[in-house]
Amino acid sequence: MTSALLALADDLAADRFLSADDALRMRKAIFPDGVVTRQEADVLMALDGRVGARDPAWVEAFVEALVDHALQCGAYPGHVDEETAGWLEAQFANDAPRLDELQALVKIMERAESTPASFQRFTRSRLAVFVAGRAMNESDVDLLRRCVYAGTTVTEEEMEWMFAVDASTDGRAHCAAWRDLFVKVGLAHVAGRRAPVVLERDAMVQREARFANRPNVTPMSVIKSIFGGGLSGYKDRVSEPGWAEGVEERYEVANAETEADARFTAAEAAKMLGLADRDGRHTANEQALLAALRQLEAEQSAHEDWH
Repeated sequence: MTSALLALADDLAADRFLSADDALRMRKAIFPDGVVTRQEADVLMALDGRVGARDPAWVEAFVEALVDHALQCGAYPGHVDEETAGWLEAQFANDAPRLDELQALVKIMERAESTPASFQRFTRSRLAVFVAGRAMNESDVDLLRRCVYAGTTVTEEEMEWMFAVDASTDGRAHCAAWRDLFVKVGLAHVAGRRAPVVLERDAMVQREARFANRPNVTPMSVIKSIFGGGLSGYKDRVSEPGWAEGVEERYEVANAETEADARFTAAEAAKMLGLADRDGRHTANEQALLAALRQLEAEQSAHEDWH
């Protein structure tokens, strides 16, 4: 396989342009068995780096192949492990960011059940370099949006990254979508700052590992234990004294925590102001975000006064 694939790669790279026909030929060479191996991915990456231009059909095929490989080659399918993340980073780290590379990295973050924190930082850093010092168009903003929303919440680290990107591109004639995204990401960070532990990516990996190491314990066996004794057994447990009160109490606690989470606090305002004041001035986007936060605070105060 390798010699034939290498010969094909040399042929496709000859004119330094990867066309739609080239994409079709490479698909036929790589995808028939449904598995993209590390050798095939290495050849694909090397070929992509040898050319000067790419047809959109090639970009689509390239992204699809890398995503399939990244999500299937680790110990837990669907999760990107440290080894795979390190391989991807090593493949891209020494060259200027390319659009097809960024699309692949972001798509992996979107599709994966989990990715290492180092991989997420690498992807954000490559995107920051890609857009630094120039006006962003809607395609650029879409990549940033997909990256920052790939997880369950907008984290503090992601918010700091957004501020850094904004500072590095301030004063450029960006499309209107960039300011809209910046403000919405800031508000999303405030609104979703406490992600449930069960949704954290590291927790998902650990949970799958526990099931893998305990073959007799499966999600179905856990469900069966809840309904042990059949429906009548379940009804008996439900009818036990204090059972309903306990459920209600847990609900009230969770509901109170949710309401507390939704409240915009002075500490959060100070945090946002600190990020905006880091370089001693406010960009236009920072001013827009701070205005939106002040409006949120005013609306919240009015709501609390009404009640």
